[in-house]
Amino acid sequence: MVNFLIHIFTLVAIYGLIAISFNLAMGYTGLVNLGHVGLMGIGAYVSAILTTKFGFSFFPAFVLAGISAAVFGALLALPSRRIKDDYFALLTLGFMFVTSAVFINWTSLTRGTLGVRGIMRPEGFTDPFFFFILVLLVLAVAYIILNQTVSSPFGRVLEAIRDDEQVAESLGKNVERAKITAMALSGFFVGLSGSLLAHFLRLINPGTFWLDPLVLALAAVVIGGLASLRGSLVGVILVFVISESLRFFAIPSSLIGPLRVMIFMAVLVIIVLWRPKGLLGRADLD
Repeated sequence: MVNFLIHIFTLVAIYGLIAISFNLAMGYTGLVNLGHVGLMGIGAYVSAILTTKFGFSFFPAFVLAGISAAVFGALLALPSRRIKDDYFALLTLGFMFVTSAVFINWTSLTRGTLGVRGIMRPEGFTDPFFFFILVLLVLAVAYIILNQTVSSPFGRVLEAIRDDEQVAESLGKNVERAKITAMALSGFFVGLSGSLLAHFLRLINPGTFWLDPLVLALAAVVIGGLASLRGSLVGVILVFVISESLRFFAIPSSLIGPLRVMIFMAVLVIIVLWRPKGLLGRADLD
């Protein structure tokens, strides 16, 4: 029972990191990046491949995973000047499909659908409890950094862009640079979460970074509230409570995954209709 709880708490902490980085782009900057899980996958594969094939130790691979995802996050922000709102969301969703196709088809590097196996946990953190402490420390540092970022003048620029991009630009703000910076920072931390997830599970494949984690992260951010890092963490906890409670019902295991997605989508619809700001949010979901 203790090992099960540590397993769940570790996943909650990893998804907390995914959610707060997602909220930076979506809640504070107004960029609905549905390719967020693709960036997470890039971080996971970079870390897994570097440690299993090229002999890197965990921490250099961990940092490079974040940097790699940050680069792709910045590149993903480049079209946002011309492509906006729903069209940008579709573009980023397409990016997730592209990353999945690369993970499947670049078999010489990723081993395709077989995935990357034998991913080791970092030395000194092989025990599940100590690995959970490591994830918790990363989450705490990320939260502090992102909280300082959104509380700074740069954070107010991001909120101005979210509320009215043209007004922000008329005030002399470099909108394009701010978006690229926000997406890069968001990508960096979700890349770290991908690395942590890879070394936690010790096996990844393209299915690990498909629609299920995207729906979970989106539900957590919307439930917790846009433009609220604390709300994102609350949202993740609630999502996992809902998800894990299904274990106590007599439901065939083959139906649990689809049922979770259905419940999350139903909750999203309810939140959008009745509480657009979420539980702790400061911005409406337009």
